[in-house]
Amino acid sequence: MRARRFLIHFAVLIAAFLAVPAAPAADEELRIPQVETVLSGREVRVTTHLSPGLPPDALKRLLSGLPTTVAWEIRLFVSRNKWWDGLKDERRYAITATYRPVSGDFTVERRLDGRLLETVVLPDREETERVLTTLPGLPTFTMGPHLIGKPLVVRVRSLYGTDVTLGFVPTRAMTDWRRSPVFYWKGGGEAP
Repeated sequence: MRARRFLIHFAVLIAAFLAVPAAPAADEELRIPQVETVLSGREVRVTTHLSPGLPPDALKRLLSGLPTTVAWEIRLFVSRNKWWDGLKDERRYAITATYRPVSGDFTVERRLDGRLLETVVLPDREETERVLTTLPGLPTFTMGPHLIGKPLVVRVRSLYGTDVTLGFVPTRAMTDWRRSPVFYWKGGGEAP
């Protein structure tokens, strides 16, 4: 009888624990304020940034000397009014920064779809934070004849760390998707 009562109390306690919503994380307000696209010949260049900046957990990780990565998922769609947008291409741009305590600077690697684009050494934390939180007019997509005259949009989101759900399930910390204004490619790189 006592064991049964204990199990009932335990079950009620677990149900109450699961029913309480998790406290909002301090970095939930991280967002992408806007996405800009510029046509340059056959290339689409995408520019955006993470606002208000690097989240506290990622900053703590960066300053501890652990490699800290902020990744950007970038997708090109044909915009449709009465149906889901049609995915045409997607890319992943990742910036990894590591603090070097002996020299007091940061190494930064930039990769596009896993391919190393460049490695640089930055002297201070502020510049490193700016590089981690900015998507800098990257030539992301190459346009083809199948996209001439179609309404196009770019969607971007940022993956900036890991979270824990229900106290033990690891999840990725990310922003919501942000959409660019609709643009058209005429074949020569100009927008109407």
